[in-house]
Amino acid sequence: MTTGGEKSVEELEAEAAAWAVKLDTAPDRAPPGLTEWFARDPKHAGALLRAQAALGLFDPVSDPASDSEEPAADGRKASTWTRWAIAGGGMAALAASLAAVVLTRAPNERYETQIGEVRSVALSDGSSVSIDAKSRIEIAYDATSRDVRILSGKALFHAAHDAQRPFRVIVDNVVITDIGTIFQVADDDPSGDVDVLVTQGAVRVAAPAGQVELTTGQRASFSKLAMHGPPPKPVRMASADIERVLAWRDGQLELDGETLDSAVADINRHSRLQLRVASAALGRQSLYGSFRMDDAAGFARAAALSLGTDAHTDPEGVVIGPRKNDRGR
Repeated sequence: MTTGGEKSVEELEAEAAAWAVKLDTAPDRAPPGLTEWFARDPKHAGALLRAQAALGLFDPVSDPASDSEEPAADGRKASTWTRWAIAGGGMAALAASLAAVVLTRAPNERYETQIGEVRSVALSDGSSVSIDAKSRIEIAYDATSRDVRILSGKALFHAAHDAQRPFRVIVDNVVITDIGTIFQVADDDPSGDVDVLVTQGAVRVAAPAGQVELTTGQRASFSKLAMHGPPPKPVRMASADIERVLAWRDGQLELDGETLDSAVADINRHSRLQLRVASAALGRQSLYGSFRMDDAAGFARAAALSLGTDAHTDPEGVVIGPRKNDRGR
């Protein structure tokens, strides 16, 4: 058991495997106690899905000589794996085997979201990740480590802590190691920095400029290249500001002084109508307000009005800034 009464990963997956067996045995009705088990912990639903997926690994290839299935007590035909499980020692033994499969499988997967697509993924260790639109990540688990590489974009991680198998998020030369937490990592800032926000718990960030520990409510940006100078100082954020930063999960862009360049990068991940900023100076201007991620044209008009400039279309999308023949007038 883990401290504080929280189940270990092994105990959680073993319970889920037992429920998966019960559901497969009687798929037409929920076994007693399942609803209450779901309500006790939000992790239970994801654990059950993983256990049901692992259950498929135990379905042997059918033997033509034994295709006549025996009827179960309720008149349904018992599945091949059910008969095998009973013969091999019953439900408890199968549950233990399923838990072992879920825990020892080493997923090496890549997830890529398209423009406008936000995706949530349950990982095999009890962790989960919400992936922002137009983002790419790679997952590599083995017996001693759990690594996630962000190739581009943004993701919010809910990491299941395991000191024996550290959960790490890697962005080029920046490595974020979980100390039991929920945190967001973004690699799409126009400055080229890696932005890390911790909403619960703590992480340790190792970057070329040095190592920093962030705790609940802290945020910092780390250069992927800078070898000199002090590491960044964490900034404490209010709860309302954290919710604003995470509004992308609901398709909203909440701005409170962010730059136009940063806002355009966010909008472009969620809209097929792509935006561009006419000049670097304009891109550094601050914006305020609430916008829909999927309304690029509306955002462009509002941003242009706010900054006292123009928004116009060209063959590649919408440009925020004065037209070329208007500049210098």
